[in-house]
Amino acid sequence: MLLVAAPAASAATTIALEGPSSETTFGDTTTLKGMLSADGTALAGHTIELEGRRYPFESEFAPLDHTTSAADGSFSFKRTLDRNWQFRVTDAAAGVTSKRVRAYVFPATTLTFRARSSRVIKLTQRYRVPKGVKLKQPTIFYVGKRGRKTAPRVGSGKLERVRAGRYTSSLIVRLPKAWHGLFRYASCFRYTGGSGMGDPRAGCGSKFHF
Repeated sequence: MLLVAAPAASAATTIALEGPSSETTFGDTTTLKGMLSADGTALAGHTIELEGRRYPFESEFAPLDHTTSAADGSFSFKRTLDRNWQFRVTDAAAGVTSKRVRAYVFPATTLTFRARSSRVIKLTQRYRVPKGVKLKQPTIFYVGKRGRKTAPRVGSGKLERVRAGRYTSSLIVRLPKAWHGLFRYASCFRYTGGSGMGDPRAGCGSKFHF
């Protein structure tokens, strides 16, 4: 009788990539993390290559950086982004590629207020973006009574270009007398088509939740 051994089942190698854990801002360092494993067991010492493509995502994915998976199978990359990006990672030796992740890059902003009187304030939002980016959408402002967890939308401010890469938007708000000058405020950035900055699907609600 001839006995033939069945081939051993090959381990299923998987590679996963996580996008930024929070909103990515122009000028900040963005961290991308991932894990490499085979049948749930971490794989260490494998070369992981980061690939990406920048807005408007018309080109093919191109190599950006590489690293080695740690003892627990983890790996990470740090990037400074100026537009929205798409990323993926590959382990050529294992022949696996992760699903792509999106990195939405928002303008760097500064929101301030100036009191014009005991009941009138001027809110100002300043934007810093790459010099080639053009923003058009007005800023949405929210003002609520101090201590409350939400603030209603009080209006929008026209966006004005100060110089290349710098924009500002302002709104004058009159506070209710019952607030006794105690308030909290916020703003919402809206995506400008063709800018490649921010989430095109995101909107600004009627209330801001702190």
